[in-house]
Amino acid sequence: MIERGNKDWRLMRRPRVDFGKETPRSGEFDDDYYSSEDGIAESAYVFIEGGDVINRMQSLNPGETLVIGELGLGTGLNLALVMQAWSENGPAGAHCHVITIEKHPLSKSQLRSANARWTSLSQEFGTILERWPSPIPGCHRRSELIDGLTVDFWWEDVSDALDDLDSYGHRWVDIWFLDGFTPTRNEAMWTYDVLHSAANLTREGGHVTTFTASSDVRRSLERCGFTMSKRPGFGPKRECLHGRLDQTSAASQNTSERRHEERQGRVKTTAWDQPMHVQQPKACLVLGAGLAGSHIARRLAERSCKVTVLERSAIGAGGSTQPQGVIYTRPSHKHGKLADFSLTAYEFSVDHHHRKFREGSLKSGTDGELSGYLQLASDDALERLAIAFNDEDSPLKVVSREEASAIAGVALPRGAQHYPRSGWLHTQAICSELLDHPNITVIEGLGDVTLRQSDGNQWFAMNACGDCIALGDTAVITTAWEAVRDARLDWLPLQPIRGQTTMLQSQKELTDLKCTVCHAGYTPPAKGGQHCIGATYGLNETSTEEREADHATNIQQLISHLPVLESAVASQTVTGQAAIRCATSDYLPIAGPVPDETLFQVTYDGLRHDRKRLIEEKQPNIKGLYVFTGLGSRGLTSAPLLSEILVSQMMKSPPPVTRYLHQAISPARFLRRRLIKGDAK
Repeated sequence: MIERGNKDWRLMRRPRVDFGKETPRSGEFDDDYYSSEDGIAESAYVFIEGGDVINRMQSLNPGETLVIGELGLGTGLNLALVMQAWSENGPAGAHCHVITIEKHPLSKSQLRSANARWTSLSQEFGTILERWPSPIPGCHRRSELIDGLTVDFWWEDVSDALDDLDSYGHRWVDIWFLDGFTPTRNEAMWTYDVLHSAANLTREGGHVTTFTASSDVRRSLERCGFTMSKRPGFGPKRECLHGRLDQTSAASQNTSERRHEERQGRVKTTAWDQPMHVQQPKACLVLGAGLAGSHIARRLAERSCKVTVLERSAIGAGGSTQPQGVIYTRPSHKHGKLADFSLTAYEFSVDHHHRKFREGSLKSGTDGELSGYLQLASDDALERLAIAFNDEDSPLKVVSREEASAIAGVALPRGAQHYPRSGWLHTQAICSELLDHPNITVIEGLGDVTLRQSDGNQWFAMNACGDCIALGDTAVITTAWEAVRDARLDWLPLQPIRGQTTMLQSQKELTDLKCTVCHAGYTPPAKGGQHCIGATYGLNETSTEEREADHATNIQQLISHLPVLESAVASQTVTGQAAIRCATSDYLPIAGPVPDETLFQVTYDGLRHDRKRLIEEKQPNIKGLYVFTGLGSRGLTSAPLLSEILVSQMMKSPPPVTRYLHQAISPARFLRRRLIKGDAK
């Protein structure tokens, strides 16, 4: 399992590529990225035909998913061909999911140069380029790269990525493309350990196909349980390999393989974050219609689940009422769970919202504006980040005071971090758009709603009068800090935080503001002639009355960081509103199955005396019950990825993040922490 600890932050290193010849060539491995004869024909023959991809696509039924794994993304040629094949052969209602792993991802400019010649795939490569992830280590999901096809870009060493995926204990993959550089020049991609991890992730009858005919590779794959065959190679290559997994054969290897893993020093992890009881939801109750509830409802609805959203008051009420919020992140020059999750979630959210604006689901200027934002920072902080994020495709650019002022449109007092793909959003509009789906029913104005579970594992939503208003096989609680009112969640360390914003009329220098400027607070460009600035921070306060003192705090905070705006703010009569946000004790959000508190303590009692003790039993969870809360002031950033994580877990689909980030947002982390510390309830 990947664990970055407190290591210095570094983006993924770009490969050295020689474009001097017709075929791009790797400087590290002295090998071509694809055939000098005809790269498309080679990839189509070896991988699309060799993996029986088109037949597997055409045989899918509605609701089924074909999962393709690839070791060695390279120039993305195989991915583009899969996209083309799916566009032509993917059945309605079915899905395709690609997991592709690359240690040295190309930059956008390298990717563009490498694939300029493939005019027949220009549409596919245009889409890939548009949504190509930044070189941040980890997994980057791109949902609906095209209709019905999702891609997980893993920027990792192949061994680390496969071990991390293997740690979940699921077999997801139907077809493997083994497409590293030639085994004699890139041995690390073809070791038995790598192939064994791939086999552990493969479903019964899964395919494997590769351009090589290496006898060492063939023997390793056979040892892993694949029945291998040779077929004629492409061009000058005499032969290549393909095969199918026979788990019966693989099972006979289990004892020796466990011994092999022990010799290799592989560390298994206790499955406290992996639920014991999981069933694919067909009818789900979602309590709350804020950002969390709206996002999880939409992702479930898109997976053909019927969703009933139950809201105490109105859509986008509670902490989701502010007219302008920012897709915000705060990177560090050191790795850590909070910083790593924040940046991964930011990348996912930016991609998600750009897609919404491109498709026309959201209207620029009304529902938001992705004009970027600037975070003012000290010279020391900027210097550290400039080193850590030095790449042409970095999500942030360090800019001088003069550059930042030009970007903002007003004079700024210092340099800043510039996030050009971010911007501000109208939170209630986001919620309304998400909930506009034929599989979603929203019931507003319900007041307090409680959940009851029947003996048959059905969930009933009850109103204050004790009447059942809706039922489902699954329920998700997204009611922010009030989630602890449910006795099954009263152990969660949730904290309400009051935040009041202030509305300013756009006048004088404020009218020149071209992007959001963040300091201790935030100041976005105008929406409808007004700027929503703020916000105050009132820990454990739940009052929502408007306070003049809080307006004064917001205005003083703005002027102290952006003195150029003082005259534009002076003498304004201001209004605003307060909302209650919810944070956790470790400031990471919560999304996952609800553990049975008593059984969890019994199952993992051994952790009291040895925090590293291996306990293989999965988490004893309350069947069909999930919680999604603790978003703090960053719901626009984290909610899209959190809903993706949660739905992937519900559907037993491949995870969109590394395991250590999956554990970092699990609600069970607090029960585990309590056991390790020996704390009483």
